[in-house]
Amino acid sequence: MRSQVRTQVKPTWKTVVISVFALFLFGSANPDPYPDDYFESPLGIPLLLSGSFAEMRSNHFHGGIDIKTQGHAGFPVYAAADGWISRIVVSPSGYGNALYISHPNGFMTVYAHLDRFAEPVASYIKDLQYEQESFAVQSFPDRDQFKVSQREQIAWSGNSGSSAGPHLHFEIRDERTAQPVNPALWGFDIPDTTPPRVYRFKVYAKGPTSMIRLRDKVSGGWRTVGPGEDAFVELIRQNGGIVMQRVDRIQAAGPIAFGVQTHDFHEGSNNLLGQYKIDLTVDGSTLFRSVLERFSFDETRYLNAHVDYAERRASGRWVQRGHVLPGNPLPMYESTNNGILDVQAGRTYELDYWVEDVFGNRAGFSFDVEGIPGNIPEPDPPPAAYVMHHDQPFTWRGSEYTFRAPAGTLYDDIVFDFGTFAPPAGSRPAYSQRIRIHSPEVPVHNRYQLSIHAPSLPPELRDKATLGLVSSRGTVSWAGGTWEGGSVTSSLRTFGDFIVTTDTEGPSIRPLNISPGKDMSRTGEIRFRIRDNFSGIASYRGTINGEWVLFEHDAKYSLIRHRFDGSLARGSHELRMEVTDNKGNTSVRTIPFVR
Repeated sequence: MRSQVRTQVKPTWKTVVISVFALFLFGSANPDPYPDDYFESPLGIPLLLSGSFAEMRSNHFHGGIDIKTQGHAGFPVYAAADGWISRIVVSPSGYGNALYISHPNGFMTVYAHLDRFAEPVASYIKDLQYEQESFAVQSFPDRDQFKVSQREQIAWSGNSGSSAGPHLHFEIRDERTAQPVNPALWGFDIPDTTPPRVYRFKVYAKGPTSMIRLRDKVSGGWRTVGPGEDAFVELIRQNGGIVMQRVDRIQAAGPIAFGVQTHDFHEGSNNLLGQYKIDLTVDGSTLFRSVLERFSFDETRYLNAHVDYAERRASGRWVQRGHVLPGNPLPMYESTNNGILDVQAGRTYELDYWVEDVFGNRAGFSFDVEGIPGNIPEPDPPPAAYVMHHDQPFTWRGSEYTFRAPAGTLYDDIVFDFGTFAPPAGSRPAYSQRIRIHSPEVPVHNRYQLSIHAPSLPPELRDKATLGLVSSRGTVSWAGGTWEGGSVTSSLRTFGDFIVTTDTEGPSIRPLNISPGKDMSRTGEIRFRIRDNFSGIASYRGTINGEWVLFEHDAKYSLIRHRFDGSLARGSHELRMEVTDNKGNTSVRTIPFVR
């Protein structure tokens, strides 16, 4: 058995990566496609990251880097290079307040979760919001409308949109392809001499007769992993390297595959970051490689094929596959046999796993796999009607529902599972049986259509009907849908248990700092908390004396607020707030006040 100890080194990464890329793209080692001196830092403080490029997030790869702002908003944000503001977005979620700057070199920089814009953009957007009578707006200014110079202040950092805390989200995109590119390739001063950490790797018995055996070096006992099963091999640091903690021998028969749990770190930050490259070799040749240099936003949901989705749901761990699922077309891979190792009896395979961050810091480990004879008989194939192929459309008609999925709904073939059960007991009404559509442990890519029959639904509730997703605890969450032809139909992106239910209750409107007759002369804003208990907020409208006024919306806090700007005349006024949910239920609060 080979020694599993590996050292951690720091090669000169950019010279190698960029020169190879430039040679392929331009036919010579010059020019550098990502020059170090083109973009400058968008902030005037040290660049410490709370999020890295292509870091794994729920259903997507992270499109940029998240730069810490010392725990608060209000740092000046600067244009990273000369250019023009080509897009402006204001949203209660997502990127919140965001600016997009196009540059003469064909790239675009993005600045998101901003607190507020600098002039003249701030006034331009406020005028647009009043013109459209909407807080959420989007604009694509002409090239000559908002020109900016490098290091010109364009905004202040903030916490707007779907932000978990104050920071600046910063991206660099290739405008020719709209692909985000790793900003760290452009030479920003981000201190990092810390290698990634590797916690454990996973072994998968991929074939119908595959088998893996793991020996515990303490007890001497063997654990067997059968067809379709998987198991972790824990790792520890020892004598400057990384070794298997309890397992000292791995035996296998038939097709097997691997995955690894790893995170990166850098100086000044304890946040879990993503790696840049993963290499898995067998006997010195590449079995699998992934390089997270760039990706397309229309491919970002394939993250659920890149990782072990079931493991993420079960334990919260991000395990990155060292093999490519059949329905995963991401171009970031290089592999032999899609990373599947077909183990033959009598052979010993030497495997090396390396993980590298974008600054060239590496961590690696080694292990052997001994080939043994297989002893698992070939199982009988499942009935063809139950097999849902990843690259073919699939329809299943039950007595109380219809399921239709287009090609590309899955990343791998499955044997379709289904069932009909009694609806859960609880406060939410149910007008159908509980319909089970496979398992939530299997990720869904393209949306499928589910129609559930609801003959007991009263006619007066049809416009309030929706599907509800039933959790393992019996709670019900909104799954969308509309009534048509005796069924409620919705377009879904998750498997699970569903019922037909209704939403007849309007949103709640809770005043936070205003009450009837209150003198607001010494108050700079009006604040409400708006919530909906099922289908969610669809729209809101605030008026003072019958005139629309701007209420900013922070969806993560369910908060809306109107800032007095001096235009309201002194005297008595009437505020009216109207909020509507996604099933058309509307609530209204009218509050007289003085200012």
